[in-house]
This record gives sequence, C-alpha cells and structure tokens, in this order.
Amino acid sequence: MTFEKSYFDTAYGEHYYRRNPRYKWRSFLHEILKYRSSGTLLEVGCGFGPFLAQAHPYFQCTGCDISEYAVEEARRHLPPSVHLFTAPLGSIPAGKPFDVVAAFDVLEHIPDREAAFANAAALLKPDGLFVFVVPVYDGPLGWLVNRLDHDETHVHRRERDFWLKNLPAPFEVIDYTGIWRYFLLNRFYLNAVSRLSRRVTTAIMVFTRKK
Repeated sequence: MTFEKSYFDTAYGEHYYRRNPRYKWRSFLHEILKYRSSGTLLEVGCGFGPFLAQAHPYFQCTGCDISEYAVEEARRHLPPSVHLFTAPLGSIPAGKPFDVVAAFDVLEHIPDREAAFANAAALLKPDGLFVFVVPVYDGPLGWLVNRLDHDETHVHRRERDFWLKNLPAPFEVIDYTGIWRYFLLNRFYLNAVSRLSRRVTTAIMVFTRKK
C-alpha cells in the first residue's frame, strides 16, 4: 500500500482534523520544549502538517513525508517559511544537521528499523534529540490496541520495552512518557500525556539523544 490519498481516505475518512486536534500537537510540543526550546527541527511523516503549525513559532521547521499527497496538503496550510519535501525515513538525504528530529506514528510502518534510526542519526547534530511516538501492544490494554488496529501497514506491533531497551546506536533513551488516545463516536479525539501511567498507556513518546 502506498501512502497517498487512498491511504488517508481509508485511515481517516473525513475525520483527519478531528483526529489531529491542535491541543494534541500542543501537548507534544510542550514535551519537546522541556528538552529543546529553539533551533532547527525536522518532522518526518509530517502528514498535513498539524504539528509543524504549532512548532514553527519556536523552531526553524522542516517537514517531510513519504506521501506526495500529504506534502501538498501541508503546503496549503503552513507558512512558506516551513520547508517541505517528499522522502521516507531511511533514505532522507543528510544535509545541514538538525537539533531535533521528530517522528510521530512513523516507525511502526518501517520494516527496516535499523535503517530508520541510522538515517535519523545522520540527520542530527551531536547531542541532537530524536523524539518518536509509537503505539504499544503490551500491558492490560495491549490486546485492545491490537484488536482495534486495522492498519495493515503497521509492521511493528511490539511492546514498549522493544522500543525502550533495544535502541540502535548511537542513541540513548533520556526519558519517555505515556499517551492515552482514542477517537470517540467519530467526533471526539482523546489525547492525554501521562508519565504516571506510562507503563499501561496505549502509546508512548520516547525522547532519545544522539551520543
């Protein structure tokens, strides 16, 4: 399956923006600002650009996505100062390195996990921050996450320790937090960041540093 319009139509239908409310991306940005408050930021898998819309007042932002359709949609909604291009994580050309690379719900789609992390490392400055969000399938609700996950492109349906304890070089985990999320009644999107319940949440946000 390619990640063009048909994918977004199947995954989101008419609810892309309801499932990507501003408060969700503000909460992600709030977490990142605890570790980096300015500099250059690349979001891979940027979709239609809702996170970049929140981040660009703080960072010099760049976005990329494997989907040409998504990048074109992002261009319609983001200011010209946000540079956008099409490329998949794993083969993004390395140029001037970034302070932060973010990948929200991207890594579970990429078969070659080591190539994805190696590419992220090449895109980062020394001591740069790689932040990613992934769904997790362990804990008391892991069975429910798996049952509700109908995305055939999710090739890594793994437990949280798979992401926390098997990090490819040169990265080290500096922190992580949990994320509760669910789309209710095709209308309301629940998104709550929680460190207290991070061992049982349905997704995690992981903060890693390039050593």
